[in-house]
Amino acid sequence: MRILIALLLAAQPVLALGFANGLKIGEVTPTSVRIWTRTTEATEASNRVAAYSPDAPNWVVPGQMALTQFTIQEIDGSARHSSELKLTTKEDDYCLQYSFTNLKPATAYQIEARAFVPDTQKEVLATQTVRFTTAPPASAEESVSFTVSTCQEFNLRDDIENGHRIYASMLQVSPDFFIQTGDTLYYDRRNPFAKDIATARYKWNRFYALPNLRTFHNQVPTYWMHDDHDMLKNDCWPGQSYGDLTWDDGVKLWKEQIPQSKLPYRTFRWGKNLQIWLPEGRYYRSRNQMEDGPEKSILGKEQWEWLEKSMKESDAPFKAYVSATPVVGPDRKNKKDNHANEGFAYEGEKLRRLLSTTPGAFVINGDRHWQYHSIDKETGLAEFGCGPASDSHAQGWSQKDQRPEHEFLRVAGGFLSGEATSNQLSITIHDVEGTPVFTKTLYAEED
Repeated sequence: MRILIALLLAAQPVLALGFANGLKIGEVTPTSVRIWTRTTEATEASNRVAAYSPDAPNWVVPGQMALTQFTIQEIDGSARHSSELKLTTKEDDYCLQYSFTNLKPATAYQIEARAFVPDTQKEVLATQTVRFTTAPPASAEESVSFTVSTCQEFNLRDDIENGHRIYASMLQVSPDFFIQTGDTLYYDRRNPFAKDIATARYKWNRFYALPNLRTFHNQVPTYWMHDDHDMLKNDCWPGQSYGDLTWDDGVKLWKEQIPQSKLPYRTFRWGKNLQIWLPEGRYYRSRNQMEDGPEKSILGKEQWEWLEKSMKESDAPFKAYVSATPVVGPDRKNKKDNHANEGFAYEGEKLRRLLSTTPGAFVINGDRHWQYHSIDKETGLAEFGCGPASDSHAQGWSQKDQRPEHEFLRVAGGFLSGEATSNQLSITIHDVEGTPVFTKTLYAEED
């Protein structure tokens, strides 16, 4: 094995070595974390130009084969635990992930990524360190804060050199964790359209080389959800293709570029007061053209059973159902692919009944390019839309079109934050600079 690794490394000239895409701290629980990185030829992206050219792509981050290892230790402790040395390869875009388990709840840890390439003359070494805190146990009373965002397009970033400004703004909130609800990037938007694996990887690499994103994700544990544009194309479902990019390619790319649990749908408890649900909205869905009814589904039978069971079993006073698409809306008439419109009306009504009859449940959603708080007139279910990641991405609704369901409406970009305490949860919608534009406080239901 060592001989094979040495031959592979010798076949690839080493110019430099770094982690230009930073580290991603994913899937944090009270006792575990999944860490991600990608080994690159340099410590940061090159060719920082505003416009894309096929002959000179911007924010180039070439991958580099390397032996890589993660090491974790408590910040206040001396014990260190290391992963096995692994070789990053072109097959997986030089990405590597590893899960650390048996950690202590509510404890600050440091993870160091080390990459090196043996050479006949010297060792080329790169290191990067991140810090995070594990989730508190379900018995913990302390408050928990988080942020949520959606819909971030590279070509619509509001800081050309550094990336979307919301990432710097969210750091000012000091969240315990962050949820990216989908449309993390757009395969089916120009400059360039990603109709093959190589171009799709290029879009991932340039986006997460942006300084604002790197700085944020090196500090804040994140849960990523995907939607249509970062899976394949607009309103997609299993079996479709986008140019030469197949559905299976989209699944592989997501698992390659994002640290995630084995199951695509999951739930996480953050102390006594808060539990979050992250449903999967693309893997199990029916075709949009299918006639609506009991057999047409976004979530699928297995996920439905999990959702009903886990919601019923939870004793958290606040239960956030975080959806990549709307559940309450209202949504545009031309949309047919989510629970808030007629395309999946049967399952949408079923889902709103489930959530509205579950104590403490409410919806946070992405996908829509405007910010809002709405209440379903039939069930009273509350929904909060975080809005797109930049003002230039705000579209699809008119500020003048405020419906009876809307408690708040703002056609602009920004993000959402939440803070849960022993008897209340405050939801705040922010503009891109972090300034609060709306706040709603939810109160725990009495036994």
